[in-house]
Amino acid sequence: MTPPRSRPVRLGVAYYPEQWPEERWPVDARLMAESGIRVVRMGEFAWSALEPRRGSLEFGWLDRVLSLMAENGLDVVLGTPTAAPPAWLVAEHPDLLPVDRDGRVFPFGHRRHYCPNNATYREETRRIVGALAERYGADERVGAWQIDNELGGRCYCERCEAAFRARLEQRYGSLEKLNAAWGTAFWSQTYSSLQEVGVPPAGEVPLPEGFMRASPSPAHALDYFRFVSDSFVDYQRLQIDEIRRRSDHPITHNMMGFTFEELDYQKLARDLDFLSWDNYPLLHASDGWLDSALSCDAVRGLKDAPFWVMEQQVGPLGWETIRTPRRGEMRLHTYQMLAHGAEVVSYFRWRSARFGTEQHWYGILDHDGRPNRRLQELSQLAVELERLDGLLAETVPVAEAAIVYDYDARFALEVQPTNPALAHVDAVRAHYGALKRQGVGADLLAPTAQLSRYRLVVAPSLYVVDEAVADALRSYVEGGGLLVIGPRSAFKDRTNAVPERPLPAWLDELAGLEVSDIASFLDGRVARLESVEGGGEAAFRGWFEELSLKGARPLYRYLDHDFAGTAAIAFNAFGAGRVVYIGGVAAEETLVDLYAWVAREAGLDTFVAPEDVEVVRLRSSESDTGLLFVLNYSDEQRVISVPGELASHLDGALEADSLVLEPYGVALLEAPAPALVLRQ
Repeated sequence: MTPPRSRPVRLGVAYYPEQWPEERWPVDARLMAESGIRVVRMGEFAWSALEPRRGSLEFGWLDRVLSLMAENGLDVVLGTPTAAPPAWLVAEHPDLLPVDRDGRVFPFGHRRHYCPNNATYREETRRIVGALAERYGADERVGAWQIDNELGGRCYCERCEAAFRARLEQRYGSLEKLNAAWGTAFWSQTYSSLQEVGVPPAGEVPLPEGFMRASPSPAHALDYFRFVSDSFVDYQRLQIDEIRRRSDHPITHNMMGFTFEELDYQKLARDLDFLSWDNYPLLHASDGWLDSALSCDAVRGLKDAPFWVMEQQVGPLGWETIRTPRRGEMRLHTYQMLAHGAEVVSYFRWRSARFGTEQHWYGILDHDGRPNRRLQELSQLAVELERLDGLLAETVPVAEAAIVYDYDARFALEVQPTNPALAHVDAVRAHYGALKRQGVGADLLAPTAQLSRYRLVVAPSLYVVDEAVADALRSYVEGGGLLVIGPRSAFKDRTNAVPERPLPAWLDELAGLEVSDIASFLDGRVARLESVEGGGEAAFRGWFEELSLKGARPLYRYLDHDFAGTAAIAFNAFGAGRVVYIGGVAAEETLVDLYAWVAREAGLDTFVAPEDVEVVRLRSSESDTGLLFVLNYSDEQRVISVPGELASHLDGALEADSLVLEPYGVALLEAPAPALVLRQ
């Protein structure tokens, strides 16, 4: 759970003054202020405007636009412009361009066209960031810094290869230890010199049976994925150090949400003062609201603190093609962010671009820059939020459960997916979604985080485990917690090797069982299950495990396939706590039914709403007030049962313990905290 907000909720916008005539800037600043915008982000793609030629730094235009923003009461987040090195720099040093896995150079003409390990680019970064920080580090017109923009991209150039070898020498200390950790005796892969170690092979398109002709060594590939992520953490730190020598303004970076798999955000977050992320619901793979909720709770969990949404979808979007939100969704998605702990929601972008790749990515204003429907909706929303400010300012989301995840597990499953049903992000999303269907709030955390405050901890996909993780989970359960473990957990150690011990490694005693056999099918095959205590139908899909019980008792048994009659889901009492082990990839309704039982077992407050309605509970640190956001993502009216007598602050009609909510409506209900008991 997060500490109280220290600042009121504010709305913001991304602005690119370098892309528009200077005579337009005062018009934009005035319209922003009049519409309720209070925060403006700019500068993250402005290197060629700041330095059109080497050594010709031109800050005058930025000074003028900063003054305009200040005159209109707008706080500025100033981005470092390193996400898009200018053409003159690339022409001078074409080797700074990144190289993809197939050896192709990523060309100039887009963005993120640099290698974070290129020494020349790192020096150029120090120079431009240092110059910006020197000029604006103590400038009161600047409220915060943003590092780069949406860091990411795996480079496989010669410089990365050399830096990778240096990282391996630092990590392992000797060639003998590296060979032992990687198990290079397999297929005669033993190295006699560190110079023989390159970047892992790219492989080819997998064959239908799931093979790649040049499949990399799992240990080699995992270490490289770690290295790339650590390279961006180090590159971000380089910029942070340049700024902090000259400025006390807080620093952030705009992450890309939980589903982005290339970077270890748990590490990236450590050096930042506050966290932010970019939310585009129409780009998500799920039903359009679950991934946004998941990312909010994951970003909030990285620092156990409120966060910013630095880019929030506001209109139609796309590069080559367009996807359009429905009327009312801008407001709905904004309230979702605020419900999950955002203190600033900044829309992307102020005005739709007339040129370049994102001409189809609509902002608040259309290309002609005239006031329009979206600006009117924004203004109405700002007025609405001003009225609610006192109610929301010191509230935090209520999270009685935690979901733990590990980036080594994510990277290792990317190297060897094992079965499509076991995909790491899909697994976390499925378990998170099943909890949300019960109205249960969850924080997303590292498995070694402080877990004792949660009634329930879920580990959907801990494919990689070590003794530190096992000890943390053991302590949590011994202290009285309820732990749910997903399938294929603890199959690998930190070197991406299989431990020489019963599976799940280091967790077998805790779970009271061993995995004695597995069955993997790529044809979508289903295994039917039956509840030991009676209940509805249940099923696993694609991946099944045979469980040999060593003290645990079965909750579900297999009805068919080779494991018929054996335990499929098991329950074990351990210390003062309990463990549930799920021996397969559960179908959606199976997970929902299981978590209904788990929530009762853990004594959680639940609130079962329609599938396309999200419920988020908040508490206030300043009073005994409890708040309940109810968000309808459907294009149809929804009727939701609600407990007791509640006060309504936004949409919805309260009628005889029911809330009637119109399409894309948002209800904010209030009651004294003891009265807001949601268990149904």
